[in-house]
Amino acid sequence: MKLLPYIINFVKDASKAVKRISNIEFKEVIDSTLTELLGIPTLLVTMYSLRREGDQDVLHLWCSHREDVAVCPHCGCISMNVHQEENRCIRHLDVWGRKTFLHFLSRRFRCEDCNKIFTEQLSFVDSHRRQSCAFEMHVYQSCLAATCKSVATHEMLSYSTVKEIFNRLAALKTKSITCNTIKVLGIDEISLKKRHRQFVLVISDISRKCVLVVLPDREKKTLETWIESLSPKTRKSIRFVSIDMWKPYYQAARSKLPHAKVVVDRFHVMKQLNMRLTKLRTTYQKQCTPETQKLLKGSRWILVRNRSELSKKQEEQLILILQACPELSTLYLLKEEYRTIFEKIKCRDKAARFLDAWCRKAKRTGNKFIGKFVNTFKNWRDQILNYFIERITNGFVEGTNNALRVITRMAYGYRNFGNFKLRVLAGLGDFHTNPR
Repeated sequence: MKLLPYIINFVKDASKAVKRISNIEFKEVIDSTLTELLGIPTLLVTMYSLRREGDQDVLHLWCSHREDVAVCPHCGCISMNVHQEENRCIRHLDVWGRKTFLHFLSRRFRCEDCNKIFTEQLSFVDSHRRQSCAFEMHVYQSCLAATCKSVATHEMLSYSTVKEIFNRLAALKTKSITCNTIKVLGIDEISLKKRHRQFVLVISDISRKCVLVVLPDREKKTLETWIESLSPKTRKSIRFVSIDMWKPYYQAARSKLPHAKVVVDRFHVMKQLNMRLTKLRTTYQKQCTPETQKLLKGSRWILVRNRSELSKKQEEQLILILQACPELSTLYLLKEEYRTIFEKIKCRDKAARFLDAWCRKAKRTGNKFIGKFVNTFKNWRDQILNYFIERITNGFVEGTNNALRVITRMAYGYRNFGNFKLRVLAGLGDFHTNPR
């Protein structure tokens, strides 16, 4: 076999490696160490070559098949008649931190029973692939934590190769995601492009903590169509639907899942209350004395954060603010009382009595900001109280949204919804499934 001149991009293409390395470069293996490191039960390492290619040490392993037979895919009989052999080279996982290529004979057999010629099926590499299954899985998992471009640079592969591997394995995982039973359905949206109001709808199984599907918009009809696509058994298994206060979600859940209880996420409700408190602080700050303005400056997070989470310095500043601003103090104490109800009470009926009493107390203050929140609470009262049945929240969904934002930032945004959907389901889909 002739040794051709050195080419800089040698490592990138496994198919060319078989033509660019001479047999005389291989050294005989005297023990089974490399075979054990290789970890492929059907191959035995017989020779190796360590070459310096650019600034990389590249390891080439010549392997022989342990078995001299193959199973005919046509009739299922065992064949020993080798019809044709040719050299094949594939990229494999690094051994000792070195880029590793496997060289072996690709064999075709002629079946003695049906007289048909077939290519041997190998467990460690798919047909017509230039990388082993293990290496492709390594590339796929690397792409979940980094961009395809950075993975291609690190692994010395072309960008198109890495992208093709990721898309193919991600598509396999997407097909394997099942939702035969869903106890708690989580519904929330995320903005794919800021300032463009391009929302995508992320639907999760909160019980299993995985994303089920990503829909191209947050329209009521889109959500209803997806729910209708579920089997009757799956729809029946859904006991709770966790949403924020977006009416189309509620209407879709009510019409397509009438037996399920809709739960408004308590943290979205608390966010509304904190927003009213912030608006009061902003209004108050514009009208008060310069001394009070200085005291209120930068106090937003001190007022909206849970009091138990404040540092000693923040607690001291909070006390000064509450003493200087009576109206703000009243609303702040109502906010903390509201939060305490959700944290301490576990019975729905008892919570209803406490929250109704809280609403009456809030109304008596005559504050327009807290009055608007009370109206919001009354509009969603039953759905908010459903939280106390099993204390279901959208915490996992919100955590998922943060992960989606990281994915979007890492890719500097997605212009193609299909690519975004594939990336999300690959990284956050059912973790029990395997692409292969």
